[in-house]
Amino acid sequence: MKQILVATHGTEGALRAEAHAFRLARLTGARLHALYVIHKGWGSLVGLDWLNASHVRMAFYRHAEGEIHKRATEVLERFAARAAAEQVPAETSVVVGLPEEVIPREAARLGADLIVLGAPASRRSEEYRARIPLKKLLKAVPCPLCIVP
Repeated sequence: MKQILVATHGTEGALRAEAHAFRLARLTGARLHALYVIHKGWGSLVGLDWLNASHVRMAFYRHAEGEIHKRATEVLERFAARAAAEQVPAETSVVVGLPEEVIPREAARLGADLIVLGAPASRRSEEYRARIPLKKLLKAVPCPLCIVP
């Protein structure tokens, strides 16, 4: 195994997936790639009925987008720091899109031997609840997929 792609967004389940990916990387000598996918439909997830003036709406979107990118940067900086501390070769990236499309595409681009991600939360996460349509993901992945409970 030479390349492991781990999809993360910093939640409890994603942290378990990261830990598993680090264990696998240490065992196999593989390089890690942490991918943070910003869902392309994030803007439609926020109720905007009260934002009827376009300049207010755009200011709100810019602020929200900045916060989303800030969160992605924090998660990936923490991942990179852990990789450096554990002397595991790693890189990170942020991609905007649908996770079920981005993850397989990035795995193929990287030549990943394995994709690691956390299982869907059985209860609401305090930070975020990401749902990836697993049927769509499974049809598109170019390599084995490990879902960490």
